[in-house]
Amino acid sequence: ILFLGETPLAEFEFTSEDKYIAALRKQIDEIKKLKEEEELKINAAIPDWYQSMPSGSETIMYARGSAISADLDNSEQRAIENALIKLSTQMQNRISSKTNLVIKEAGVDANLTLKTEMQRISNIVVKEATIKGYKIYKSKMAPISDGKYRTFIIIEFPVSLAYQNFINNLDESASVKAEINKLRETDAFKEIEQYVAEF
Repeated sequence: ILFLGETPLAEFEFTSEDKYIAALRKQIDEIKKLKEEEELKINAAIPDWYQSMPSGSETIMYARGSAISADLDNSEQRAIENALIKLSTQMQNRISSKTNLVIKEAGVDANLTLKTEMQRISNIVVKEATIKGYKIYKSKMAPISDGKYRTFIIIEFPVSLAYQNFINNLDESASVKAEINKLRETDAFKEIEQYVAEF
């Protein structure tokens, strides 16, 4: 086989009953099968960019997801959904942390109505972030065994967009209006406004 360089033999040679030809045919079939398996393994391999995802910052956030499906489009959609779930968790933690800092610096920790309203607003902002505003940073779709497809995806979201929505919702909230000036005077709130301005 090595001597032949995996080159197919002429048809008349294959029709021969010769044991040597039959052995060559078997070896060629095995090589084809091994090459197909090797290609599927390469396709299914986790991309380097997926393993070493870019690190986010105060103004940009990344999340990744993967999924396997018999349908290529479904594989992609499920990978995006998995990434959005992770984005939602990261975003919730980030906004809650900022909200708590603003409340503490403003000295309105005891105002339960205000705290509840700000929590409600942060939940709305996170929900909106997972519906719009994100973009696909990188993706890879590949066939794997059993006629299925696997998709790897990284999404990118500008956190400043969420901060902008957060500020807008605070400005429109009747419950927050009485304390909005105190909130705006805090360093934490000014920092959020700075991220929005940079964006």
